[in-house]
Amino acid sequence: MKRFLLMVLIIMFFSINSYTQKLGKGWKLSGQIQIRSELDGRDFSNNTHPLTFSSMRTRLGIKKSFEDKLSFFVQISDSRIFGEEQSSLKSINRIDLHQGYVKLNNLFDWKWSLQVGRFEVSYGTQRFFGAVGWHFVGRSFDGIRFNIAPKKLNLDLFALTVKESNKYIGNAKPSIYPNTHIVSPSNSIYGFWQKNVFGNGAKLDLFGYYDVNRTEVAKDTKKLSLFTVGSTFWGKIGKISTIVEGGFQFGSNMGKDVSAYLVSAKGAYNLGDTKLGFGVDILSGTNPSKTNNINTFSPSYGTNHKFYGFMDYFINVPVNSNNLGLNDFYVSSTFTPRDSKFLFKVVLHHFMSNKSANILVGSAAFPTSENIFGQEADLIVKYKFIKGTTLTWGGSFFLPGNLMKFKFNNRDDVAFWSYFMLTASL
Repeated sequence: MKRFLLMVLIIMFFSINSYTQKLGKGWKLSGQIQIRSELDGRDFSNNTHPLTFSSMRTRLGIKKSFEDKLSFFVQISDSRIFGEEQSSLKSINRIDLHQGYVKLNNLFDWKWSLQVGRFEVSYGTQRFFGAVGWHFVGRSFDGIRFNIAPKKLNLDLFALTVKESNKYIGNAKPSIYPNTHIVSPSNSIYGFWQKNVFGNGAKLDLFGYYDVNRTEVAKDTKKLSLFTVGSTFWGKIGKISTIVEGGFQFGSNMGKDVSAYLVSAKGAYNLGDTKLGFGVDILSGTNPSKTNNINTFSPSYGTNHKFYGFMDYFINVPVNSNNLGLNDFYVSSTFTPRDSKFLFKVVLHHFMSNKSANILVGSAAFPTSENIFGQEADLIVKYKFIKGTTLTWGGSFFLPGNLMKFKFNNRDDVAFWSYFMLTASL
């Protein structure tokens, strides 16, 4: 069935491309192929061979608009690792609906729009909500989103479904409803995002969302009931630009009270061909000796690859930081030669835990208090082949601190990782 749908979409793609004039205005085609080969030596051991693999993500989309009042969008995606079929005569079922939604503009003749279906959710810098374009699958949600007064209030209200245990019910039979008093396990997000633009070019986003997992871990106790509120501010003075972000989380997780915060400050100085950057990200952690409450901030839906080092040691905080939180201090330099298609960038990170932990380091007889994860250097070279098509090479190194050595069973060699990526967009 999935193959049939893909064939129908491909036929529509070429038919629309050939007969746009007959079908009328409002058709828009989109597509992207992202292919990346990686050399992975992130295990901190020179005694092992680095892993190698190649991934490919293919997307094809069709959008149709009607009188600026109604639009629909369908985007099919296929994600795979080269060779995972294990044979040139086998296939895998990886075709999926990445996005498929209907959008109504000026609903009820008000300055409202309604989007419903499956769609990407990406706001601000993507620190709190991002589509994770780097990933070979990418993130999208099932849900509904209102946008109110885009030229004045510019407020989004959304309800998203992360996980649902109920299947489609056609025939209502007694066997389907054995325990009607039990709440069906599901994971949902309800929130708002409001954008402000000021006359001096500054911007301010205000947001809040409620993340609830209704699975019961104890009587009348949900697995997750977590509120997040925060803001993002963009400012610019002369050649200096800044981004300041903050978030606060409260509620409960696995029956424990949560009180956690995220603070981020980033600056950049533009010298023309060269841009110098600096910043700090602080994600609060939980003291290992005080675990009755949770103080670890969880950026569950952000594009974390973009922020906490390209080697992806910290894309799943708080798990990757052992609930200790994360302090990231970094500097960067971006060089874009004039009249050139190349871009060169280097980012240096110093990673620390927000809370210290007592661990045994090496062959030490007694534990010591440690808070250093290590240092990471990320190098990037991009070449813009034509509009929409980019070649990217990246190389990274990580010098492990005592926390990282302990996590990887006292391996202490320099870790490395490299990739080459082709991204072609229609």
